[in-house]
Amino acid sequence: MLNRKGFTLIELMIVVAIIGILAAIAIPNFIAMQLRAKRSELPTNVDGIRTAEKAYHHEWDAFTAAGSTPASIPGRVQVAFSGGGITSFQNLGWTADGKVRGMYSVAASNASAAASDDFTVTGVADVDGDAANSSYTANRAEKATMITSNNIY
Repeated sequence: MLNRKGFTLIELMIVVAIIGILAAIAIPNFIAMQLRAKRSELPTNVDGIRTAEKAYHHEWDAFTAAGSTPASIPGRVQVAFSGGGITSFQNLGWTADGKVRGMYSVAASNASAAASDDFTVTGVADVDGDAANSSYTANRAEKATMITSNNIY
């Protein structure tokens, strides 16, 4: 008898099938993890703007508003932090470091005509480009809170 070594075709097909099943499970999870990582810019920037707004209040005894910047929700690609409310954000003392994936705005609410007593920071993004926007908000009392469900990117 001859001493034959190696794998049969059936054994190789089983290994390929197992690898295919593992890839079918791992690839969607990996893509979702990438989208969550890209969306993580929103709460970080919203909290940064919140901190700048509170510092502005300590100096000027009022909160300020800042228009939506950039002018539209970027989508899948990052865009420069510029546009409509950039001057307001500069007056606030906050700007993004480089390009952004979200659109940010600040609305100051007034209890009296003299001064504003609260604000709402909003960050909106669509990192997967499906027209379903993820959204975070923060105000004077609360840090960034997700408004949309966790599986919307």
